[in-house]
Amino acid sequence: MPSKSPLSHNFQALILCGPGVSFNTLTSTPEDFPKALLPVANRPMIWYPLDWCRRANISRIALITPPSSRRAIEDALSRNPHLTSPDLHRPDVLAPSTLTQNTSTADIIRIPEVQSVITGDFIILPCDLLSELPGECLLEAWMTHAAGMVGSSDAAGGLGVWFPTRSDLVVKGEETNFLTTAQLSHFTVPSPSNSLRPNLSKVVYSSTTDTLNDITASKKFFPVRHGLLRKHGKIRMLTTTRDAHIYLFPYWTLDFINRNPKFDSISEDVVGWWAKATWQDGLIPKLGLDHILHLSSHDKGGLAPNQTYNKIEQDVDIASLSTTHISNLLTPPSSPPSPTSPTQGKPTKPKTAVPPFLCYLHPTFSPSQQTIVRRVDTTPLLLSLSLHLASLPSDSTSPLATKQKIHPTTTIAARTTISPNDVLIGANTTINQFTTIKNSVVGSNCVIGQNVKLTRCVIMDDVEIGENCNLTGCVVGWRSKVGKGCKLGEGSEVAPGYAVEEGFEGAGEVLGGFEGLDEDVGSDEEGDQGMEGDDSALDDD
Repeated sequence: MPSKSPLSHNFQALILCGPGVSFNTLTSTPEDFPKALLPVANRPMIWYPLDWCRRANISRIALITPPSSRRAIEDALSRNPHLTSPDLHRPDVLAPSTLTQNTSTADIIRIPEVQSVITGDFIILPCDLLSELPGECLLEAWMTHAAGMVGSSDAAGGLGVWFPTRSDLVVKGEETNFLTTAQLSHFTVPSPSNSLRPNLSKVVYSSTTDTLNDITASKKFFPVRHGLLRKHGKIRMLTTTRDAHIYLFPYWTLDFINRNPKFDSISEDVVGWWAKATWQDGLIPKLGLDHILHLSSHDKGGLAPNQTYNKIEQDVDIASLSTTHISNLLTPPSSPPSPTSPTQGKPTKPKTAVPPFLCYLHPTFSPSQQTIVRRVDTTPLLLSLSLHLASLPSDSTSPLATKQKIHPTTTIAARTTISPNDVLIGANTTINQFTTIKNSVVGSNCVIGQNVKLTRCVIMDDVEIGENCNLTGCVVGWRSKVGKGCKLGEGSEVAPGYAVEEGFEGAGEVLGGFEGLDEDVGSDEEGDQGMEGDDSALDDD
């Protein structure tokens, strides 16, 4: 049912932790190395959304993971020094027995165990979120522009975050989404300096770029409905943005998902059909929104069980408090219409107003715009973003900066060259003499042999690299070993626990991994389509 959110709102967060199909080299055994624990700049990936929740003052957090990864995640939450920090709120780990590696994101929300923990308006986050965007600014934007007014009959809307992929952190092959937006109403009062209002708009169409390509390939053009143009005279179509999978949902969204079992993807189906229903009236009854958003006089405005507000017992006539206006309540009521009046007849059912789903489009990242929002869901992105974080100064104002770039327990031999500004080295790592390390991240308990050159590399924990090795643009997984004299070039990946034979030379190769699952995993990859991209399935008359 619709929820009315008080200004002092208390969201709860659901963090979806999938096995990481796009990391099949590094997460081939999700029971031991799930995606949520992959190190990003020497911190577990799950630390970043947990820290985002801390900064947003969100204390009720549930990590939703397949049962196969539960033990590894719970062990990390109990032992990893980054995750045991007293500053972080301890999350609950939810591993429903029916949750598999291929469960879609909408189906995850339908699982009874998940629905039972959702007691109010909620936020959905991916475990691979990396964001410097202040969460409190996002919550404020939702409460100001999307939440229903206290005591009113307006249902709350939703809010999502998108970011541009064309920036100073370009990664070849990064997934993009097709997003169409319309302007919010103009405001006469200027926005505060830290307001997100200038970057807010209404979502009117949302899908993956693959869906867009399929439609244009089959129809030879992209159809735009007259209803959309009648509703919004000016729209903006974007093809180089990406959905951050940050969603602020009102409580009634649960009913919306449950009433539409064909919804598979939150990104494309839930958000996409919601957005279209705001301008395509024929979709409202077909999606059940007329029933979902209808406010019964017998409920409390559709509030979630844990949400209450004081109902206004009588009308308050603001005009009567003015010395220059006449109160409408003092005006005698008009005479009832005559029997021959054209207005007399059966009362018409009021039109259902679908609340908007808003888009916050993050500004393009550049040296002058240092606030970053990205997803770390491929190996190239893990490499690029880890190196970016390593280059942040220790005294940076970024909440993601590492205050101590080289751990004090690291052993560094004489005659080594380590770039002080863009290198991170973890605890209990040994760096032997004549070694050069530039713009790289080296994990804990590693042994780097003599005369080794590391450039733009991510070396995970417990790795041994033999002498005279030269690695450039590589990602080396946990507990692996690189033999003496190896040369690994750009794009090389070494799977966890794999031993690279001495003298091996190659570039762009995957060593020791396997392709793994072919299907998208709903809990971390939202490319699945539950309902067809063709609007004819829910066409408007």
